[in-house]
Amino acid sequence: MNITALIRAPIDRTQILKAAASLGILGVGAHSGPRMMATLCNPQVSMREVVSVISQQPAIYARVLRVANSPYYGQARCIQSVERALALLGLDAVRGMAAAACLDRTMRRGVQSAPIDLSALVAHSLATAAAAASLARIHHGSLASDAFIGGLLHNLGIAVQLHLDAPGINAMIAHRRTDTLREIRALESEHAIVGHEECAAAIFEAWQLPDSLVAVARHHHDPMAAPESQRPLAALVNLGANLALACGSTFTLEPATIERNLQAMTLLGLTEEDLNAIALELPERLDELQSALMDT
Repeated sequence: MNITALIRAPIDRTQILKAAASLGILGVGAHSGPRMMATLCNPQVSMREVVSVISQQPAIYARVLRVANSPYYGQARCIQSVERALALLGLDAVRGMAAAACLDRTMRRGVQSAPIDLSALVAHSLATAAAAASLARIHHGSLASDAFIGGLLHNLGIAVQLHLDAPGINAMIAHRRTDTLREIRALESEHAIVGHEECAAAIFEAWQLPDSLVAVARHHHDPMAAPESQRPLAALVNLGANLALACGSTFTLEPATIERNLQAMTLLGLTEEDLNAIALELPERLDELQSALMDT
C-alpha cells in the first residue's frame, strides 16, 4: 500500500455496512430486496414461499411474467400468474432475475456520477454469471444456479467502495491509463483503503446469504484462499470473470484479460478446450441475458 493510502484511516465492517445502508443496499422490512435474496437462496425454500416473496416485489413480479411470455419460451397462451411462470421457468431462473434486479438497483444507486461505466460493469457481471454457470454444468451441475448468482453479484462491493473511497478509486483509474494488466487487488493494495471483495462479503453476510456465496464475494480473485468446501463455487466465478474479460466484456477497473487460474481449472476438472468452447458462445448468451434480465 502506498503512502497516500496509509495516511487515510482504514475502513472496517461497520463503516462498510453504514455506507451500504446509506445507498439503500441493505434494505429493511420483510419484503425488501435483500430479504428476497436470502429467501430465494435458501435451499429449503418452498414454492409457496417463493410465490409469496415474488408477489411482494412488483418489479420482479413483472420481470418474471415478461420473461415467461417472451418469444424464447414460445407460449401459445399468455401467462398471467407468477405460479404458472414459475412452473415454466423454474426456481433457478427466478433466482437469477432477483439477483439481476439487486445488481441493477445497487449499481444505479452507488455508481451515479462516478468515473466508472455502469453499463459496462453490469454487462461484465452478466457475462461472468453466464460463463460461471456454463462452466458448472460441465462437471458441477448442482452449483450452476449459485455460480450464476455469484457471478452476477461478485462486483457488488464496488458501489460501496466508490462511496467510501472515491480518492482510492480515482487513483486506481489513473494508474490504469498506463497499466491495463495489473491485477485489481494489487492496485487496491497500493491505492485503496478498502477492497471491493471485502465490501461485497460484508453485504452478503448482512443479507444472510449462504456461506458459499459470501466466500465468492470475498475470494473470487483468489478462490484457493476460500474454505476448502467453498472453493469450487469461488473457482467457477473466478474463471467466469476471466472468460468475460477475454470476450471483451471489461470495465474501467478491469480493462484487460487476466491469466487463467490453473489451480481453479484443476480443482474443477476443466481444460482449456472447455473454457474456449464456452467463450465462443458467451457473446450471444450475453445478448440474451441483457434482453431477458435487465431493465432497458
